[in-house]
Amino acid sequence: MKSGFGEGAYFITRSVYRDQFREKLGFDPFPGTLNIEVGDPEIVERIREGAPVIQGGGGFGDVLYVKALLNGVVEGAILFPLKTHHRQGCLEFVAPVNLRKTLKLRDGDTVSLDIDTSEIQE
Repeated sequence: MKSGFGEGAYFITRSVYRDQFREKLGFDPFPGTLNIEVGDPEIVERIREGAPVIQGGGGFGDVLYVKALLNGVVEGAILFPLKTHHRQGCLEFVAPVNLRKTLKLRDGDTVSLDIDTSEIQE
């Protein structure tokens, strides 16, 4: 994992997304994302394919999402903003808690994700 641009907090707190996060993810995300580097960008594309969508609006782009479990402990979701500055091998994870504090994470730490495929369309 690595530090990001600090933009996640801004976008997550926009009402156009926040209301849908509550409805579709079942939680109110902590304002910020955990950026997870994945060695193979093709893995990211496979996870992203068929992911449900959170509609943007008012100049904000759509966001695809997949529910996941981080380190076997924290339920959250991987977000795939259709407008992003991140390279393809980076996942953005959100959860209802501050993940760095809750899991005592630092840049360079390795994390695991268990993907919930129940909402992915084939």
